[in-house]
Amino acid sequence: MNLTVLRLRTTLCLTRSSAEMMKYAIITIYSRSIGVALCGLTIFLSSCSEDDRGSGHLPPKGSSDEPNEATSLSPSTPIPKPTPTPELSVKTGSIEIAPGLRQKKFIGPLQDAYERMDPSKDGWASETFSAAAKDQLHKLEELLAAPGPIQDFQLKGLTVTAVSSTKLRPENVPVSFDDDRFSIRKADLEVGTRISGAKELTSRLNALRSTMGSTEPHMKIFRVFPGEGNTARCLVLVDILQVDEDSRTQINATWSCDWQVTDKQPPLLTAIELTGYEEITQSRSASPLFEDATRSILGDEATYQNQFLHSSDHWRSRLPRELGLDPVANHGLAIGDINGDGLDDLYVCQQGGLPNRMLLQNSDGTLQDVTDASGTGWLDYCAAALLVDLDNDGDRDLIVSQDFRIMVMANNGKGNFSLIFGSSTKAQSFSLAAADYDSDGLVDFYVCGYNPSKSVLRGGAMGEPMPFHDANNGGPNMLWHNQGNLEFKDVTTATGMDVNNRRFSFAASWEDYDNDGDQDLYVANDYGRNCLYRNDRGSFTEIAAEMRLEDTSSGMSVSWSDFNLDGRMDVYTSNMFSSAGNRITYQKQFKPGLPGEIREQFQHLAIGNSLFEGVAGHPFNDVGVQAGVNMGRWAWGSKFVDFNNDGWDDILVANGFISADDTGDL
Repeated sequence: MNLTVLRLRTTLCLTRSSAEMMKYAIITIYSRSIGVALCGLTIFLSSCSEDDRGSGHLPPKGSSDEPNEATSLSPSTPIPKPTPTPELSVKTGSIEIAPGLRQKKFIGPLQDAYERMDPSKDGWASETFSAAAKDQLHKLEELLAAPGPIQDFQLKGLTVTAVSSTKLRPENVPVSFDDDRFSIRKADLEVGTRISGAKELTSRLNALRSTMGSTEPHMKIFRVFPGEGNTARCLVLVDILQVDEDSRTQINATWSCDWQVTDKQPPLLTAIELTGYEEITQSRSASPLFEDATRSILGDEATYQNQFLHSSDHWRSRLPRELGLDPVANHGLAIGDINGDGLDDLYVCQQGGLPNRMLLQNSDGTLQDVTDASGTGWLDYCAAALLVDLDNDGDRDLIVSQDFRIMVMANNGKGNFSLIFGSSTKAQSFSLAAADYDSDGLVDFYVCGYNPSKSVLRGGAMGEPMPFHDANNGGPNMLWHNQGNLEFKDVTTATGMDVNNRRFSFAASWEDYDNDGDQDLYVANDYGRNCLYRNDRGSFTEIAAEMRLEDTSSGMSVSWSDFNLDGRMDVYTSNMFSSAGNRITYQKQFKPGLPGEIREQFQHLAIGNSLFEGVAGHPFNDVGVQAGVNMGRWAWGSKFVDFNNDGWDDILVANGFISADDTGDL
């Protein structure tokens, strides 16, 4: 999983994997697998009905990598089919990473699915072109990353002889930010002068390379425009990392690329125009701003060596799947001081069959595994936890979201916990949020439900989130009121929170957005619209549509902040940026006859993260694209944090998906 830091005045990608992020397909017909969880032993299980005990885990989101993620459509102007790409199987040394891609014969349904993975067989000429252009851009990446400068003759087979280009690295770009650690320059581009010839393009490409160190380029096609005759155009996101002996520079750019397309050879570049440019330079050090400290604080612990360092695949080959092991590991953690020593400790949720871990912080900053002594090593599938004082005794109690159950464990003040309350949630829960919503002095908590229980889960295709862009058949969320003495009551319906409460909720966050003295709640939902519950003295009204905060997308996290220091709270949501979705949903043949409003919802599904600016007395303004913070890739979580202590909150984004040596898997 990658971490991306976004400044609201620009975009700064501090670290990223060498593999590009998996795309999220916007498709009409799709399939998603739902695993089956076998509930483990808990003290309060006898009070839960069989139907409420867990029926599945989060199915993998999205589909395979482009160009395999598109459905059928031909552009309004036909694009000739480029030369087919080579065999798809991938080898690393003598090991074949994706042997299944060699298989060509399947049973009927699988054969149909396999055929749809090939856009040329599925009628998507635009995606066939995109795949071929991607291969050509990959060759350009290799030239930029090579040790020596690019030579004119190396562009043969990539460009036409008279290829034209604007400057790809502008000169005298003004500084928009400088804090003595790094500076940011952002160009206000006008239409640049194009000069023809491979020699000129070679010079302009070499200007993007590090002169003394390494160059790491990445290019992603996110829009395709069919042209007249044998032509096409695409928009490309370009980021280039230059690392020299004592500095590092990241270039974020957008290129508009024109192509000549024929049946007999790969597409050839006819023009490259720079349409967007920013440059971030860290001049005092070549090291990243952050370094991985995991081994230094956990390296001596057996838990780290014997459990955390092993992948899900490792455990899936050793533990029965019925225990709840899932290839998509949606497991959170909680931070808080459990023993009153003034140091924050760490609780880590784990896959089914693996114990959750309580890690106590030592005075030197290292962590010590105290799971057994704390009594918190649950073996069931656990997705989320909170360390919060629920009984006002001065220590942090523990709330654990355990598949289709919720548990509250009381802390004796020394870091020893005992189960005091538990209940079915009637939905597979993925996150928790706590606040004193009714201002009675006791902290209450909210549980986000995702997959519904087995008693209401429908089988077959209609059991999936429906409709895809606005699903309302998920598991219900629950608001638990703190009655005192560590007793809790479900008040979801009584408080008005059961409105729009059958969505696939990933995260929620409390905040008094309207400055009236009570805590409101914003809920990020997968497969469609989010919810904003305005709190009026303990009663809630769902007003996301009224406040323009529905943000139809694949919501996975929520973070509040006053990013512009105007006294009004703003909110940032993590969604999915999909290059394939951006390409496909803007084609004329995508779902022909679809109303424009619904088409825009599909397009919004692919746009990425959203930033909403609070406005006094008015709905929120969506300023994510304007602020340059929407492209957070496949973003699972995000958090406002002032990481450089300048008084302005920045954004940290955790992104990525299942990764392997096969970069096509992403």
